[in-house]
Amino acid sequence: MNLLKSEWIKATTTKSMYWLYGLGIALAVGLAIIIGQFEQPSTGEPMAGEPGGGSDPLFAILGVSVFTVTLAWIAAIVAVTGEYRYHTVKATFLTTPSRWPAVLAKTALFTVMTMVVTAVAVIISLLVAGALSGQDSWTPFSGDGLGYLLRFPVYAGLGTIAVMGLAYIMRNAAGTISLFLVWTLALEGMVALIPRVGQDIAGWMPFANGDFWTQGESVRGNITWGEWSAFAWFAAVCVVLWIVGLVIVQRRDA
Repeated sequence: MNLLKSEWIKATTTKSMYWLYGLGIALAVGLAIIIGQFEQPSTGEPMAGEPGGGSDPLFAILGVSVFTVTLAWIAAIVAVTGEYRYHTVKATFLTTPSRWPAVLAKTALFTVMTMVVTAVAVIISLLVAGALSGQDSWTPFSGDGLGYLLRFPVYAGLGTIAVMGLAYIMRNAAGTISLFLVWTLALEGMVALIPRVGQDIAGWMPFANGDFWTQGESVRGNITWGEWSAFAWFAAVCVVLWIVGLVIVQRRDA
């Protein structure tokens, strides 16, 4: 508990965390407002190019997957690498010589915070977009909206474990964030372009599997197995990355 309190004090006295979490929620809600104003339920025979009634609520929370989750992961990376940059990690490890409890406490705290921030963004985005558009299905408390409210925070939490593992491996904010963004935004999509084996490899990309479990058939891509198999693979990769980071922390100098 003392370690959790210590990590909580570190997190709540760091301005970057407030900026990243606040910006993530604000951008998601802002996009939901724009989408809500343009999306209207169909009252008759829809014309070409017009959205019909009962659209997937996933449309209303595009900002959560694009902005909120990404910025929450960056906040977790900065929390780890900032300690190495300012050498405060040495004091942490002096008070916790075995090291792994401190790493576990920080990971647990930021995983929970990421899940809470993501859940808040999903709820507000769906409520705002639903109110503006008049879409009855755009609610976070039933139907598909409830499913997204349950899955998005879990996906974001597991991703936090992965990026914190990467941060402990690299110990540098710019390098970790660059690798993470290239991996999630470019590499996983470009793998499919490799001749002959590209599409097979693309089906194993962890964040693609996480997206498939979270968002459903619309983002299946080259994945050939079911949603829960995709979830299991994504979770396994995230945990392995974190374990590798923990092992490296235990073996090298602070």
